[in-house]
Amino acid sequence: MKSNEFWGLLINPFRKVAGWQAFGLGLVFVGVMGLVGTLGHVAFDGALDMHLTDSLTYAQSFLYLGISLASVVLVMWLAGVMIAKQVRFIDILGTMTLAKAPFLLLAVVGLFTTAPDLTQITQNPMAVFSSVSFIVLLVLSLPVMVWSITLMYNGFKVSCGVQGSKLTLAFILGLFIAEIVSKLALHWLL
Repeated sequence: MKSNEFWGLLINPFRKVAGWQAFGLGLVFVGVMGLVGTLGHVAFDGALDMHLTDSLTYAQSFLYLGISLASVVLVMWLAGVMIAKQVRFIDILGTMTLAKAPFLLLAVVGLFTTAPDLTQITQNPMAVFSSVSFIVLLVLSLPVMVWSITLMYNGFKVSCGVQGSKLTLAFILGLFIAEIVSKLALHWLL
């Protein structure tokens, strides 16, 4: 495999895999993410969110992941239906599920992260810098989110078969709405 092809697949694997294959592969990543995230007390509690918690059960971890994934899939599917002539639900389901894969890096780093105490931070905001592992997690979270958003965008583009400003606007609004829906659903259920 050529280097350019490898990097191309990292940001757009959907040229090679979509639908049921992407969904199956994405479920593997999401499942491992839920297991590792629980052990590291990393909660994926929103369409693009990740938080460290004091305690996290497997049920909570997978509930957070399920709600965040369902909100992204449903909102993006509705957005796709509005802008494209034909959008298969399985394509949106597969691409959006696989687009969660980069968050596995944060779950793994979360295993080794010690978060500063919240009371220390409120008394002295510089206490955030007392934990090198926490700083590493914070710094890593931005490129992981950008990578995941890039995957979502490319998956949405491939699934809808649309280009241009209509696609970009639908994607941005869809992602924003998915975040709101996931937060409201979690608030309502918990």
